Amino acid sequence: MNYIGLMNQMWRSAMKSPMPASEIALFAYLVNECNKRFWQMPFACSTTRISDDLRVSRQTVITAREHLVKRRLISFTEGKSRHLPSTYTLTNWTDDLTVELTDGLTHDLTHIKDKDKDDLIKGDSANFSNKERNNENNTQNRRRGIKEINATASSYEGSF
Repeated sequence: MNYIGLMNQMWRSAMKSPMPASEIALFAYLVNECNKRFWQMPFACSTTRISDDLRVSRQTVITAREHLVKRRLISFTEGKSRHLPSTYTLTNWTDDLTVELTDGLTHDLTHIKDKDKDDLIKGDSANFSNKERNNENNTQNRRRGIKEINATASSYEGSF
């Protein structure tokens, strides 16, 4: 999990359904707080402090927090008192994409002998690099208006 990844998942969630500014502000605030604490989760943060820092009411923070939980962006445990504040965990959002992506992956992965593997890699890379170079040269020559003519030394021997 990293800062950019978490913010991107929040924006993906906002694209699915609109998000009020209070939810965006709370999520950004929590990501920043987690970053300050070197990504150690869960981390404690009082609702009063959040509402003071964001300059919104306590009820707005509570409502935004509940919506972020429904969106599966965070999880939290309600604090017991001022001395035991709420704890937050930023969740990694997958949308069950792993299930859809792994269903069709049934390819047989058998081991190739080291000798065969080395020959295969060398042969493929040599063919690829030659083809790539030829395609690149042909493209450059076409752009320059140069027509390439392949000739051998025997073609010119009679003319001199």
